[in-house]
Amino acid sequence: MLIQTMKLLSQRDDVELTAFLHKPDPFLKADEKRPAVLVCPGGAYATCDRHSYEGDPVAMSFAADGYQAFVLEYSVTSRAKAGETLYPAMLLDYGKAIMTIREHAEEWNVDVTKVALIGFSAGGHLAGTVATQWNSGLLEEHFHTPSVAFKPLCAMLIYPVADFVTQELFRKEKGNPNFSTVNMNYAWFGAEEPGQEALENASPARTVTRNCPPVFLAAARDDGLVDPMCSLNMAISLQKAGIPYELHLYELGDHGFALGRNLLQPWREDKRYTASAWVDAAKLFLLHQIAPETAQYERNIFAQLEN
Repeated sequence: MLIQTMKLLSQRDDVELTAFLHKPDPFLKADEKRPAVLVCPGGAYATCDRHSYEGDPVAMSFAADGYQAFVLEYSVTSRAKAGETLYPAMLLDYGKAIMTIREHAEEWNVDVTKVALIGFSAGGHLAGTVATQWNSGLLEEHFHTPSVAFKPLCAMLIYPVADFVTQELFRKEKGNPNFSTVNMNYAWFGAEEPGQEALENASPARTVTRNCPPVFLAAARDDGLVDPMCSLNMAISLQKAGIPYELHLYELGDHGFALGRNLLQPWREDKRYTASAWVDAAKLFLLHQIAPETAQYERNIFAQLEN
């Protein structure tokens, strides 16, 4: 496997794309182009570390299944200058990452029609924003490329901040001035308490349209940092819009369960979290998007039951 990291912005050192690539097999006559996943780690828009449990390990988990995998380190307040994280900065970081993958598609053996997006926490907000704003015209105008080039095959949102309105109420109920959502507000809006309209416009759960790609959601009921209602609200909006989705809400897991392994001893199979089940569920959901015929078996079973 080839692992390489590149800077996405010539004038900055903080926005990077790391690729985990399967090299063509010389023993195969035709190594067809592979689907890909782009991972956006969390960190409240304060940090975005590809070495965290929401970065490289997630990418490598999908790479182990044969995907070409990428990790995006987008603009965050701990690494960017003042103002460099304000909307639409992180959305443009995503756009640059996708353009880079498309530019290297032949070299990297990537099927650009099958690039899925996965995000955690703040990265889940970014992934949700992409899912609901890929065709807003902003990316098309900035990169002089048709909007469809930026549409992900699907978006997998893991304990995402999908609803800023709900999250603001949750933050104030907690009464913690150092709550991570405060940093998200400063990073995205430039203010601790943006207005109601700004919060709504920045909430994927409130901006779903019929153009949204399929969405996979996973969160924990006992999440003490991001209100699990964010995921529920997103699911409700997707249901109303007729968008294919799955919602997995686990009883236990809190925030940041990542792959669902014990962080200190991830090799201990007996210390897996129940929430680790999202990984297999997400991979099957992704497979159904890549190869829709794989879902036909389940449809046939349901049809037989109805008859």
